[in-house]
Amino acid sequence: MRSRFSATDLRSLRHALAPETPSTLVERVYTSRLLGAEPALVVHGGGNTSAKGWAIELTGEPVEVLWVKGSGWDLETLEPDGLPACRLEPLRRLARLERLSDEAMVRGLRAQLLDPGAPTPSVEALLHALLPASVVDHTHADAVLALLTQPDGAERARDLWGEHALVIPYVMPGFELARAVATRLPFAPEVDVLLLDKHGIFTWGQSAEQSYEQMIRCVTQAEELLQRARAFVPAAPTSSELALDAAPLDEQRDRLSVLVRGALLRRGHPSTLTWRTEPVWTALAQHPRGRELSLRGPATPDHVLRVKPWPLWLPAAATQAELDAALDGYAADYDAFVTHGAARRQRVVQPLAGIPRVFIVPGLGALCAGDGHAGAAVTGDVALHDALVQLDAAALGDYQPVSALDLFDVEYWSLEQAKLARSARPRGALVGKVALVTGAASGLGLATARHFLEQGAEVMLTDLREDALEASAQALRRRFGEAVAHHVADVTSDAAVATLMRVVVRTFGGLDLLVSNAGSAPQGLLHEPEGDAALRDSLALNLLAHQTVARHAAEVLLRQAAGGALLFNASKSAFDPGPRFGPYAVPKAAVIALMKQYAVDLGEHGIRTGAVNADRIRTGLFDEATLRARALARGLSPEQYFQQNLLRRETRAEDVAQAFAWLATAQATTGLVVTVDGGNVAAFPR
Repeated sequence: MRSRFSATDLRSLRHALAPETPSTLVERVYTSRLLGAEPALVVHGGGNTSAKGWAIELTGEPVEVLWVKGSGWDLETLEPDGLPACRLEPLRRLARLERLSDEAMVRGLRAQLLDPGAPTPSVEALLHALLPASVVDHTHADAVLALLTQPDGAERARDLWGEHALVIPYVMPGFELARAVATRLPFAPEVDVLLLDKHGIFTWGQSAEQSYEQMIRCVTQAEELLQRARAFVPAAPTSSELALDAAPLDEQRDRLSVLVRGALLRRGHPSTLTWRTEPVWTALAQHPRGRELSLRGPATPDHVLRVKPWPLWLPAAATQAELDAALDGYAADYDAFVTHGAARRQRVVQPLAGIPRVFIVPGLGALCAGDGHAGAAVTGDVALHDALVQLDAAALGDYQPVSALDLFDVEYWSLEQAKLARSARPRGALVGKVALVTGAASGLGLATARHFLEQGAEVMLTDLREDALEASAQALRRRFGEAVAHHVADVTSDAAVATLMRVVVRTFGGLDLLVSNAGSAPQGLLHEPEGDAALRDSLALNLLAHQTVARHAAEVLLRQAAGGALLFNASKSAFDPGPRFGPYAVPKAAVIALMKQYAVDLGEHGIRTGAVNADRIRTGLFDEATLRARALARGLSPEQYFQQNLLRRETRAEDVAQAFAWLATAQATTGLVVTVDGGNVAAFPR
C-alpha cells in the first residue's frame, strides 16, 4: 500500500475549510479522508481517528481536548464537525475506572463535549485518550486482519512488527478495550503500534502525517507477508477460464434475484438486492474450504452488523422450494445462535430477523441484501472484504475469527443497536418497495416518482426523452441518493420494455409497483381521416404500451410470488369524453378495461390493480395554446378552467401522486378507479 499524503492537497484543504479551523484539525481531517478512501483499510463507517490539542471553553479558558471521530461519520467524507471536541483529562480518568457500563460511558463522553449538540464521540474515544501521542489512527485493514485471525495471530504479529507492537487479546470495544490497554500500556513504553486481536490496528504519532505514514508502513508489511504466502497457493479458476458465457449468467442472476426477493418479502423483510461479481467470489467458491471459511463469521466483529454472523450458500439453479427450505434452515440456526448467546450472557434480548444478508452462489457471485440500494451496496462491500480476508488467512495458515459468542455480544450490543437505529432511513408508507414509473421525466410521472421516494420507495424512472429524464433523475438523486435510478425506454417497443424490466431487476433485485403513466393527448374527429389516423397512432401509446409494460411487470411479480400492484394513469375522458377528443378518450376507456381485466386475472396471486382518473392538471400533456383554446371554448379564463369543478380548487400533480400512493398501499382494494379532478359529475365512474 502506498502513501497518498500530499502537502499540496493538504494546503488545498486548508484553503477550502473555514479560516478559523485549527491547523491540527485540518491535518486530522485530511489524513482521515486518506484512510477512508482505502477500502483495504476501512469500509462504511469503520475505523476512527483522533487528535489532541487545545480549545477555548465558553468561559474563555483554554482546555486540552480530544477531537475524535463522531458516531455516524465515515472517514472518507469526514468534516471538522465530524470530529467533536471532548475535554481530555476527564476521559483519561474515565478510562482508569475499574468498571463502567456502556450506557454510563456514553453519558460520560457526551458530558465532556464542548458542544452539547455535537455527534456522540466514538466508542473508542477512551482508548484514543489513553494513547500517548497527539494523533491516533485506527483501521480494520484487510491484511492485518488476515494475520490477526490466525490461530497464533498474536505471535505472528509480534514476529512481524517486533518489540514496538503491543497485542491485546480480543475484548469488546469500548470501555473493556480501553481498560485492557490501560493495564498493559505502562509496561510497554516503547510501543508505537497497537494490535487488537481479531479486530484491527492502531498507530499514532506527533503529527497526522506521522501517524498516517506509520499506518501505511505497518499495513504494507502485512501485505508483503501475504504476497509471499499467496505464491504457494494455486489460483482459483476465473469465470473466463471456466468458459462461462456472460449472457446466460446474467439471466440466471435475474431469475435468482427475483426468487430471493420474493421469498424475503413473504417473510416480511422487503429488501433491495444487488449482485457482486468480483473475482474473489469465484475464488471463494472454488477454494476447497471456501464454504467452511465463510461460515466461520466475518473478519472483524463490527461487520456482523452489516452481514449477519454468516452467509447462506445457494446453488445457482435453486428452486423456490429449495430456497424456502434453505431460508427456514438459516432462521433455525440463527435462532439457536441467539438462544445460546442470551443464555450464556444471562440476558433477555429481542431477537433480530434471522434473515441472511449475503447469498453466495457458486458460479454467479454474491447476492447482497440491504435496506435500499445504498444498504445493499454497503452489505456487498463489507462481505467482499470479509471474503478477501478469509482467503488470505487461509493462504497464511487458517482462519479463526472471533467466536459465535463474541459475535452475539456485538450484534446485540446496545450501543451498536442504537447507532443503527439512528442511521435508519425515515420510515414511510412505501419503505422497502420498488416502483417503476413510466413517462417520469415530467408532469404526473415525475410528481408520482417524487412522492413515492418521499414515502421511502426505490424508484426507476423511465421516459423516451433522454435529456429531460436525465435532468429530472439527477435533481431527484441530489435529494434521495441511490434510491433513484433511470433508464431511457420506448414503452411502445416490446424489446425496449423487456430490457427495461431487466434493468429494474438488476438495479433493485425485483419490482413491487408499476405506475404506467406515459401517454400523449391527440385530438381529431374519428369520422374524418385525420382523426382515424390519430386514433390508430394513439392506441399504440395510450393503450397497447400500457399492456406491454403491464405484461412484463406482471411476469416479474408472478415470479416474485409476493403480490404487488399494477397502476394506470387513466383520464376523465374515459368516462366523459370531450369534443374532438376521441383519439385520446377511446384508448383511455380501454385502459380502464385493461386494468379491470388484470384485477380479475391476477387477484388470486395477490397482485392488485388500480387506475387514477385525473382531469385538468397543469402538465406538459397540453401546450399553452391548447389549454387556452380549451378554456376559451368554454367561455373561461385559464384560471377558471382549472378550477371548474365541484370543489372549486385546482387539482395538482401532487394530488394525483397521492392517489397512486394510496392505491399502492391499499391491500384490500383492486380494480378500483380513483377520481382526482376536484369533482366532475359527468365523469363519475358508472
